[in-house]
Amino acid sequence: MLRILRTVPFFVPAYSYGGPVVHTYNISRIQASLGYDVRVFTSNILTHDIISNTLPKYEELENIKIHRFPIKYRLGESHYFIPPKLPFNFFKYDYDIIHSHSYRTFYTDVATIISKIKKKPFVFTTHGTLRDMTLIDLSKDKIKEAKRMKLHDLMLHKFFTNTVDRIIVHSDYEKIWTIRNNVPEEKIRVIPHGVNVEKFSNGIYRERFIKKYKVKNKILLYVGRLLKNYRNLDYLILVMNDILKEYKNVKLWFVGHSFDKSYEKDLRKLIKKRNLTEHVRFITKPTREDIIGAYQAANIVVFPIRNSDSFGLPLLEAGAAKCPIISTNIGPAPELIINGKTGFLTDINSLSQLKNNILKILTDDELEKRMGLYGYEHILNNYSWQIVTDKTNQVYQELL
Repeated sequence: MLRILRTVPFFVPAYSYGGPVVHTYNISRIQASLGYDVRVFTSNILTHDIISNTLPKYEELENIKIHRFPIKYRLGESHYFIPPKLPFNFFKYDYDIIHSHSYRTFYTDVATIISKIKKKPFVFTTHGTLRDMTLIDLSKDKIKEAKRMKLHDLMLHKFFTNTVDRIIVHSDYEKIWTIRNNVPEEKIRVIPHGVNVEKFSNGIYRERFIKKYKVKNKILLYVGRLLKNYRNLDYLILVMNDILKEYKNVKLWFVGHSFDKSYEKDLRKLIKKRNLTEHVRFITKPTREDIIGAYQAANIVVFPIRNSDSFGLPLLEAGAAKCPIISTNIGPAPELIINGKTGFLTDINSLSQLKNNILKILTDDELEKRMGLYGYEHILNNYSWQIVTDKTNQVYQELL
C-alpha cells in the first residue's frame, strides 16, 4: 500500500482558493479509493479573509486523512501561512512519498527540508506559482509582497530545485515559464487539471440556480476570481452595449470571489458609466452549488485569459457542463479550446472579435448545442480526474 503525504496551504471546504483545492481533493479521494494511505497536511483557512476556529483539526473524508494545523502567523496578505506545529508532525507518520502543492508557501518549504532530511521522494505541483512572471504582475501594486517573494527565491529557490525530484505543471505553456525560472526540464512533467464531468454535466443544479437568482435572460458567464492582473474582465463590459444593440435577451454574470476589491469597484464604476447596471450581475460569494449551477444554466462562458495564467480550469468546467467557451488565443487557452468546435479563440485586444463570436453563439441555438456537446466529449475523453490521477501515480512510480 502506497503511503502519500500531501501538503497544501488550503483544502476543502476552502473552495474560494480555486484550482489547488479542487485538484488536491479530487486526486486525494481517487488515490484513497485505490487503497492508498493518503494524508493531507493543510491549514484552517476558509477564505482569503476567514480563518476558521470550528473546522476539525483532524477528520477523515472519503478515506482521506486530513490534518488542519491552526495558522498563528501570516506574512501580509500572502499565502505564506505559518502553523508552528506543522514541521514536527512530519516525523509522526510513515510515508513513501511527499507531494507538495504551490510554491512560496511555508508548507512547501518545510516539505522540501523534510524530504531532504528523511530522503523521501519529493513531488511538487506548481498550480502556476513557480515563475518569475508572478513578481512582475505583483510589483505593480503589491510591492511589499513582490519583495518578500524575491527574498524567498533568493534564499530557497536553488535549494528547492536541487531537492525536488519531479515538478508537475498543468500546461505546455506553464512548462515554458517554469524552465525559464531555472528549473531543470528533465524534472518537469505536464499533467493538466481535471474536472468531475458527471457533477458538471448532470444538470441537477441548473434549475436551482435559475430559481434562486430569478434568471429570465440568456446568460453570458464569467466564472473565476476577480483579479486585475489575471483577467481582462473590463473587455466583457465594454462589448455589452454593442451586443445588446443586436441581441437584447442576454445578461452578463460575474460569478467568483472578489479577491481584488479595488478591481471590483472599478468594474462596477465602468458598468454604471456605460448604463449597464440592469444588464450585469455579480455573485462575489458563491457557493460551490452556485458555481456549478451557473455553468449548467449558462449559454456561453467567456474567460478572457491573460499571459499570467498557467491554466484555465473554468474552460474545463464549462466544457463538462456542455457550454460553449470563448477565450483569448494566448497562454494555455489554445491547448484547451478547439477553435470553431468547442468554442472560439479571439485576439486578446480585439473587442470586435469578442463581440462577433459572442453574437454567433447567442443567435444560433444549434451552434450553441453542437459546440457544447463536442466540448463535453473532448473533456470526458481527456480531462477526467481518473486520467489525471493515473498520470500522477505514474510520476510516483518513476521515483519508487
